[in-house]
Amino acid sequence: MIEREVKIRVADFSRLLPCLEAMGAIFAGSEEETNRMLDTAEGALTRRHHVLRVRSAAASTITWKGAAADHDPQGHKTREELEVEFAAEGTEELLSLLARLGYAEVLRYAKRRDTWKWQGAEITLDRLEFGNFVEIEGEASVIQDALHRLQLDQEPHEQRSYPELQRLLQQQRERAT
Repeated sequence: MIEREVKIRVADFSRLLPCLEAMGAIFAGSEEETNRMLDTAEGALTRRHHVLRVRSAAASTITWKGAAADHDPQGHKTREELEVEFAAEGTEELLSLLARLGYAEVLRYAKRRDTWKWQGAEITLDRLEFGNFVEIEGEASVIQDALHRLQLDQEPHEQRSYPELQRLLQQQRERAT
């Protein structure tokens, strides 16, 4: 499966909610997530620009993402993604299994995510300790239409991943102490 998405940092979501409703987006729910990034002690995944993540929420997922392809002219980030959902009660056992295979947690971040569905796309409003973001995942033309309807088509896309932004925040905190 190929993931295609854009991410935009926003000050807050208040002006977006009326736009989502006006465009007919359907609210699919909110959840608190804990995201654990895994890698080998040697950083084998990081060196190849791959991601292995275990996300805990109402339902949990394990996700592998390949290296991002060169960004297309519209600024969409695309990469291969494989994801499997499992019962949240099995998270610690899965992490133990992965540890025995050489994968340990190297980073953790929390996120509050509100999800909206629109024309086959998923529009998420993400609150993290380092900022608020809108992510739109779907077909290229639907992403562009959603950006226009949300009045975000002139806003810069955030190319860094949430793990990268979390690492930056941690580095800033370490320098401050």
